[in-house]
Amino acid sequence: MNTETADSLGGASQTPRAPSIQMGIQYVKSVEFQVLGAPAVYTRVTDRPHLGVSVDVRAHQMGENQPNFEVELILRCQGHLPAQREGEEITPLFDVNLVYAGIFTLQHATAETFETLLLIEAPRLLYPAARNMLATLCREAGFLPVIMQQIDFAALWRNRRAVG
Repeated sequence: MNTETADSLGGASQTPRAPSIQMGIQYVKSVEFQVLGAPAVYTRVTDRPHLGVSVDVRAHQMGENQPNFEVELILRCQGHLPAQREGEEITPLFDVNLVYAGIFTLQHATAETFETLLLIEAPRLLYPAARNMLATLCREAGFLPVIMQQIDFAALWRNRRAVG
C-alpha cells in the first residue's frame, strides 16, 4: 500500500502522521484513606488482608477546540479480614479512594483513535505511578503494601463499551 501523497503545489511527497498522545504533568488529584476501627483494628491484623479493587478511567477536554485533555485514573481499594467462623462478619480494615490524573495532548488523532488514546494509552502511562502511590499509602497507614498486577486497559475499555 502506498501511503505517500503528492503535494499539489510543490510536488513533495508526504507520509500521513500517525496519531499519538503526549503526557505532560501527572498528579494526585484527590486521595482519601480511611482506617476503619483504628486503633483497635491493628491488634486484629495478623495476615495479609483480602482486597477488593475497582478501577475506572475518565477523560475530559480542557477547552473547546483544544488538543489537551485531563485523564483520571480512579483506584478504589478496600481491605478486610475474612470471617473467622461461619456466620461471622468480615472485619473492614481500610478504604482508599485515589484519583491520579494527567494532562495529555493528542496529535493527529482521528475519530477512530480518539477514545483508544485517551482511555487505553493515557491510563497505561499513569498506572505505574498510581500503583506505587496506592502501595505507599497502605504501607504508611500501617498495613502491608497493596501490590497490584498490570491492568489490561484495552479489555477494560472493551467491557465498558459492551455495557454501554
